[in-house]
Amino acid sequence: MWNAALCKRENDVMCALLTLSAGKARFLASPAEVLSLLHGRCDETALEGVLCSLAQDGYVDYIATERKGEKTYVVELRPKGRGYVRSAHADRRRLMLRLAVALVCGVVSALIGLAIKLLAG
Repeated sequence: MWNAALCKRENDVMCALLTLSAGKARFLASPAEVLSLLHGRCDETALEGVLCSLAQDGYVDYIATERKGEKTYVVELRPKGRGYVRSAHADRRRLMLRLAVALVCGVVSALIGLAIKLLAG
């Protein structure tokens, strides 16, 4: 999934959080769980910064805490975060529509060019 309003790292973290949420609005996630879903594209300090920016943008609320000696995030998806999947699909659909329109315009202009060549020659 991809959302035009977020950078690549923020999109990756949102996808990981939605996977961990399993449909719940509030859940616990350890940094190790989130990082394992990111496949090395982020480290723990960068993850904290990305979560902070997602909180500022209104996608999530989170609290960093410790559970049994392990750092854990209590994450709550805000309405904008719950609608992330829907907006990502809408962005993808909008991009595909723009590409299709550009392709059709290119084909039409090529056909017009060929028709003018045939009429003039």
